[in-house]
Amino acid sequence: MEKGMQTLKLLLLFLLHHGIKGKLKSNKDGVEAIVTIPAQPNIILLVADDMGWGDLCSYGHPTQECGEIDKMVAEGMRFTQWYSADSLCSPSRAALLTGRLPIRVGVWGGERVFANDGSGGLPKNETTIAEVLKDAGYATGMVGKWHLGINEFLPGDGRHLPHHHGFDFVGTNLPFTNHWACDESKVHLAHPNPIKCFLYWNATLVQQPFRHDNLTASFLQDSVAFIHSNKDTPFFLYLSFAHMHTDMFSAPRFRETSRRGRYGDGLRELDWAVGEVLKTLVSLQIQHRTLVIFLSDHGGHLEICTEGGSNGILKGGKASTWDGGLRVPGIAWWPGVVAPGQVSQHLVSSMDVFQTAAELAGVTPPKDRIYDGKSLVPILLEKAPAVPTSKLPPSPRTLFHYCSDRLMAVRYGEYKAHFYSMELPTNYTEHCPSGVPKVEYYTSFDCYGPHITHHEPPLLYNIDRDPGELYPLPVGQYDEVIANILAAKLQHQASLVPGKAQCKETSTTLQPCCNPPFCYCNYKPASHR
Repeated sequence: MEKGMQTLKLLLLFLLHHGIKGKLKSNKDGVEAIVTIPAQPNIILLVADDMGWGDLCSYGHPTQECGEIDKMVAEGMRFTQWYSADSLCSPSRAALLTGRLPIRVGVWGGERVFANDGSGGLPKNETTIAEVLKDAGYATGMVGKWHLGINEFLPGDGRHLPHHHGFDFVGTNLPFTNHWACDESKVHLAHPNPIKCFLYWNATLVQQPFRHDNLTASFLQDSVAFIHSNKDTPFFLYLSFAHMHTDMFSAPRFRETSRRGRYGDGLRELDWAVGEVLKTLVSLQIQHRTLVIFLSDHGGHLEICTEGGSNGILKGGKASTWDGGLRVPGIAWWPGVVAPGQVSQHLVSSMDVFQTAAELAGVTPPKDRIYDGKSLVPILLEKAPAVPTSKLPPSPRTLFHYCSDRLMAVRYGEYKAHFYSMELPTNYTEHCPSGVPKVEYYTSFDCYGPHITHHEPPLLYNIDRDPGELYPLPVGQYDEVIANILAAKLQHQASLVPGKAQCKETSTTLQPCCNPPFCYCNYKPASHR
């Protein structure tokens, strides 16, 4: 036995000397095994837009076709309690890339998101995942939706674009978003509005309004090219899809292929692109040194009915602080490191990706600020059964849910306390004859408007037992829980210094326009059309 331990120690020293991190784990026979993590692994972050917690086959949707993302689930780890830091695009993405709450970063105020003609953006004094990894020697690339600011002083200065935030390579990208006004299908609009619909390559406007037929393929082409170019060095790729944000779209080959209709068609195209990224890693034989994380930026947009996705049994959706707006699908894939077929019930946050990336890269982020995320590495190295076989203890994690600068709710272990809540739709069919939306709207969007209800004492739910937030608990019987939540809330607010609001200022003089005053052009290379 002693000789075996000496051999094991020598093996660990060898692995560590060759740049490999190791963790001991016990298998069913009681024999210690080693899970190895390559030093400075590649990291790929795949982000869907507005995908609901219940949209995927592997998350329980009854009619969505199973595909590559579900295969990714079978080969990796599926998280059941992955939370976004916000229920709208810009703040959730700011938190994802910085590991900090949007209120700290300053991505709040105004319409809660960056406008196409806004002067604000992700502050340059914030450190992104790309900047941390770039300092560690990583190649960094970004493709797809940005939505963290465009121009600051002039209509073409691009001072908030990705290359100012640590991304060396920036391919085909939507600096704003895919918008309802970009509808090419003529289901909702006669023609797209170029003011809302423009496509960039790096920092150059190349198409206005942009075309959807090849949009996902262009994102994929640039992503695969980046992977090939950096296959021999550590790299970080942030691939942010336009799916599943309204307007609904898909390339011709995917149309009318899903039982679920237009939404399902779009999801199938997204699914195909995810599969192609994973196949590229396998073909290059770098999958064992590449962590891939797939998630949604926030929950589905329920008010647009069949075009807004499914949040499953969760209450509410996009723009709200009910769980349907915040809990998202989250998947980790890393052959040889993350054991296949696992389901994690840990309470985690999109802000955890920042700390995870820093730990894996072996770097320490700037210490002059408060981070709200935690590294996922210990969870990724666990061996959790696909089907829980015993009652697990509640997660000790505390999460703070904001709407702009208003603290709405606190998740405290298995409990969630709403200090303010948002009104829910009462009649989805009013604006959706036969399930097809006539207009894009939100029941609740303003964080201080008449649709907000203040709760004193707070509205309390046990999320483990009541994930749909249907049955408020009698707070008088949970004095200790309420006291602990209030103490956590006070401690959090005492250390909170809100960043300067960035989402307030807009100016028509900052509107991206490729051919003033007409704003119509197509300079996109033929290979990307």
